[in-house]
Amino acid sequence: MIFFKNKKVGLVLGGGGARGFFHLGLIKGIQELGIEISEISGTSIGAVVGLMFATNPKNDFEKVAKEMDFFDLSRTMVLGMGLKNKKNIEKFLGKYIEVNNFENLKIKTRINATDINNREEVIFDKGEIYPAVIASISIPGVFPPFEYQNKFLIDGGMSNNIPITLIEKSDRIIVSDISGPIKKIDTKSAGTEVLYSAFAMMQQNLSWEKSKQLKGKEIVKIVLEDEKTFILDFRKKNYQYLFDLGYKSIMEKKDKLWQ
Repeated sequence: MIFFKNKKVGLVLGGGGARGFFHLGLIKGIQELGIEISEISGTSIGAVVGLMFATNPKNDFEKVAKEMDFFDLSRTMVLGMGLKNKKNIEKFLGKYIEVNNFENLKIKTRINATDINNREEVIFDKGEIYPAVIASISIPGVFPPFEYQNKFLIDGGMSNNIPITLIEKSDRIIVSDISGPIKKIDTKSAGTEVLYSAFAMMQQNLSWEKSKQLKGKEIVKIVLEDEKTFILDFRKKNYQYLFDLGYKSIMEKKDKLWQ
């Protein structure tokens, strides 16, 4: 079946660390529903998943979710961004992102990073993929900034965590928002819970405020409703749970997608 006949459909994959396995389940649903994606935007983990989809739209993403081990990537990045470690990062990503340049992707894709010194969003859609995606996933305080073309780049989610504004030509946009976790807070909440929820709320509000720049677009918003999974909790036990939530969430939107 084909959804959105004669309409171009964009896919936005937001940042959220380990919560990104939600994206993989959502993409499985997109595949099963026969939705043809014309362009993708992503940041941080959403950049990784978006590029995986763009390089091979027919990939078995449930199999990918079971095989991936982001602990390996995290360990490599924490060690630093020297030439040797950069090559190791590229080797890990190369298992899933099978081309080296944006021009060779099967679906047009744009991803972002943040120039920390100039306080601005940096957008990548041409040239080499690996420097762009390494920059986009460089979570501040966890991974070192990535030096690229005389700029020090960090996670794209710091400037635009739900990069709807990077979609250019689509009439309708499916947005996978994995911000968070945003927990219900009360006087018994731990300080870290308040901090993480406030930070996630700020990212959401900033990104959705930017989306108001878009005119005449239909947006189908799919949100990861989960308060338990922290963005750095890359334990394998979470992968299937998040994957299933992503798949279920888009399937629950079938009627909306038919409109």
